[in-house]
Amino acid sequence: MLSHEENALVTQTNPGTPMGQLIRRYWIPALLSEEIPTPDCPPVRVRLMGEDLVAFRDSGGRVGLLGEYCSHRRASLFYGRNEERGLRCVYHGWKVDVAGTVLETPAEPADSTLKDRIRHKCYPCIEASGAVFTYMGPPEKQPLFPNYEWLTVPPSHVGVTKFELESNYLQALEGDCDTSHSAYLHRGNNGEGLVFTGDGSPRFEIEPTWCGLRAAAIRDLAEGGTYVRVSTFAMPVIGSVARGKMIDGKLDGFLVVYQVPADDTRTWRYNFRLVCWR
Repeated sequence: MLSHEENALVTQTNPGTPMGQLIRRYWIPALLSEEIPTPDCPPVRVRLMGEDLVAFRDSGGRVGLLGEYCSHRRASLFYGRNEERGLRCVYHGWKVDVAGTVLETPAEPADSTLKDRIRHKCYPCIEASGAVFTYMGPPEKQPLFPNYEWLTVPPSHVGVTKFELESNYLQALEGDCDTSHSAYLHRGNNGEGLVFTGDGSPRFEIEPTWCGLRAAAIRDLAEGGTYVRVSTFAMPVIGSVARGKMIDGKLDGFLVVYQVPADDTRTWRYNFRLVCWR
């Protein structure tokens, strides 16, 4: 069991925390593309890693992820007008683009250079497989966008959903990496489903990988034979499990789950359902 201090170290992800700094060094999902479906559509609030943000799609289709509160008087940009390649604050009309550049300060004197000396908080965004990913770490340390299979296949082979969990991200991620619960939690109301001999406790074999680990849960079936269920973990918040339909003796795909901290007590779960062939 972890001590209180150890638990805080690995579960707290707000700005300035060790785990928060680590996760910010990776590309993570921030929202679904469908939440901002068209250019100049209304912005949406995004609570991510303990930060209040606003996402919008500008006139050219680019996605911006900005600090929610205007750099001028801290009015919420959630109420801003999305127009002509920028988000305009409704309080004094300051306008910011997806790169955090202050384009206009109409309430200032005509010769004011204030906008040239201010950069609004923003994070870079990349869209893939129906989701908007962002990088929240130091700009000079920004890594390449990962070429995981579920982020590079055609749209017809992957679908993504999102929902909120009332737990910290590690509580949720632990469930994705733990297949011992499946014999109990995922059985039907009448007990149908996977039934194992003995107490249903699997034997685990763990293999380190270049991005995390692979775990094989090995069980003896009541009717004879062995059932092996393989799950993987990739840094920092990705779990995947074999899930799909058997076609010609092969599983047709798998489920990839990102457990992304909204803050220290809530988590955004993103399910990427990958179909390997059709």
